[in-house]
Amino acid sequence: MDYESWTKDELIAKLRSLDVKCNEHVKRPPPSGSVSPGSTPLADPAPPSDPAPSSDPASPAPPRKRKGRMVDFDFSRFPQRKVAFKFSYLGWPYHGLARQGNSLTSEEKHQIELTYPTVEGALFKALAHCKLITSETTCDYSRCGRTDRGVSGFGQVVAMYVRSTGKFITEEEARVIVDAGQEHLIIRDAQNGGRPVLLPSNEHELTYINMLNKSLPPEIRIHAWSPVAPSFSARFSCKSRFYRYFFPQSGLDIQAMQEAAKRYEGAHDFRNFCRLDPAKQIKNFERIVQSAQITRVSDQVKFVGDGQSEEGVWWQLELRGTAFLWHQVRCMMAVLFAVGQRLETPDVVDHMMDIQMTNGKPEYEMASDLPLVLADCAFDEKDVKWIRVRSPGRDSTNMVVLDRIVSKTWGELNTQAVIASALLQTVRDTQAPMLCERGSMDINYSSWSECRKQLLEADTQTVRVILGGGAIKQAKKYTPIMLRNRAEPVELRNQAWLERKTANKRARTDE
Repeated sequence: MDYESWTKDELIAKLRSLDVKCNEHVKRPPPSGSVSPGSTPLADPAPPSDPAPSSDPASPAPPRKRKGRMVDFDFSRFPQRKVAFKFSYLGWPYHGLARQGNSLTSEEKHQIELTYPTVEGALFKALAHCKLITSETTCDYSRCGRTDRGVSGFGQVVAMYVRSTGKFITEEEARVIVDAGQEHLIIRDAQNGGRPVLLPSNEHELTYINMLNKSLPPEIRIHAWSPVAPSFSARFSCKSRFYRYFFPQSGLDIQAMQEAAKRYEGAHDFRNFCRLDPAKQIKNFERIVQSAQITRVSDQVKFVGDGQSEEGVWWQLELRGTAFLWHQVRCMMAVLFAVGQRLETPDVVDHMMDIQMTNGKPEYEMASDLPLVLADCAFDEKDVKWIRVRSPGRDSTNMVVLDRIVSKTWGELNTQAVIASALLQTVRDTQAPMLCERGSMDINYSSWSECRKQLLEADTQTVRVILGGGAIKQAKKYTPIMLRNRAEPVELRNQAWLERKTANKRARTDE
């Protein structure tokens, strides 16, 4: 080969290429079965190391190192245990708690979740990411209360089987532990194929709270977990549910609302305070309200209200009961708003709960979803023992992180509220032209706040019905609830749905 005619760059490239080949030859392992004198045979020769990268564009680039394939997680190696999680969420970014489409495939659910995100969708995604469940259909999942779109939760509870650091033991080992009086350390259920499982101490269990909170969005936070029995159901084991509904004073007659709220207490038929779904064929609408009271928010929450205006004084309906119907709390709150505006008297509650007098729900719009919160779910202490930190008295990491994230969320939202308040004040302080008196052409300038007040006082033809969460419905005339059109009685609506279902089934059979 005529190297004398090569340029300097071409010669350097050739030398680099030869150097790479030489390195590969030196590092190449001996042929299979050949062993150097005095050496020990190896089961598997070490792979050659990657050659040094070449800066010459003409030389071939060394092959990239292939990343190892993701090995499927083998859930069969780990036992599962049933636990309950207590968690909070801010509801307005989501289309409700419950994931939609229980009968759909995973791909269909994924597409729906992208368009209509739910709290459960985010929770199941985090559980799968942490390799805590095999699937949402095989983990014996249950929820305490199903909240609608926009509704938040401070103490929602779900239960399911999750992966554990416990270990499978033999029957002989299990007998030894039972004979020692430590049978509470062993579980044996169908989820583990009936095999005995030795449970770890709480300190040596997986850090469920930390694991999930790292994978969840900041508006969803796990607060605590608890071991529960295999028969435990977050829905049916719950003894009571506690709701809170927040609203500003804004000219409402709080005393009248308090009187009306007290009439909800006790066992009553709430068919006229809910949304009926004939497909569920509900026939018993009696529910027990253990307590219903309206209290000032600042007495319990230090971060709310400035007290300098009625808009800055916040109140809340505190409602505790064993169970609630669909949209029951929002319907109850809508009636309380009408009482607070003196559009209805507190007696309207009694009249609507009298199904002989009101056999058919009157037409009225329920209150906004935004201010409603499922504040807590209560269980027997023997069924649930909440664990909030891994090592009580020594490790408070979970609570420190929880406080930091929630404080950050509060700071961001509170800043937005202050900015919106400042904008509203700027609008109200704007100087606006107003006629001095009716029939006069003289113009007088005053703040829009004063002009707005005069306009509202002069407008006697419009009724503004408060629905909560900043929502106000305007109407030319207010018709008392008891004088409005009513839906058909529940019995007739249920029967009509059954007849349609039977007719549709017969039509499909005939085809």
